[in-house]
Amino acid sequence: MTQEQITYDWNFNPLDCYPTQSGCTNVVFNVHWQLHATTGSYYASSIGTQMVGPLDTGSFVSYELLTKEQVQGWVIDAMNTPNSGSVDNLYTSLMNQIENKINPPVVTMSSPWSYVPTPQENSGSL
Repeated sequence: MTQEQITYDWNFNPLDCYPTQSGCTNVVFNVHWQLHATTGSYYASSIGTQMVGPLDTGSFVSYELLTKEQVQGWVIDAMNTPNSGSVDNLYTSLMNQIENKINPPVVTMSSPWSYVPTPQENSGSL
């Protein structure tokens, strides 16, 4: 399986904000993110938070005008810094989770000598 066979969907909610900072209002500094990966009927997800910033007053965008794509760009840029890991590692982890669902490396089975009564057998009166 390759990452190209998987659809990734980011969600960002909620956003932690400073009410005021450097003359700006509702300044986002921390993003709660969810990343969902799907292929066919298989699904995996991951959640986390990511600090973003620092505030650049010259390019500040009012909270009401923020877009999902803009916040996604902040999160991905912050995740790809040396101390934060990388988005590629996150994508690979989700791909591996899906691969393990498709081809489980371990299965749990009942012992062959175990007897589990059927519902009909359990319905008899004592």
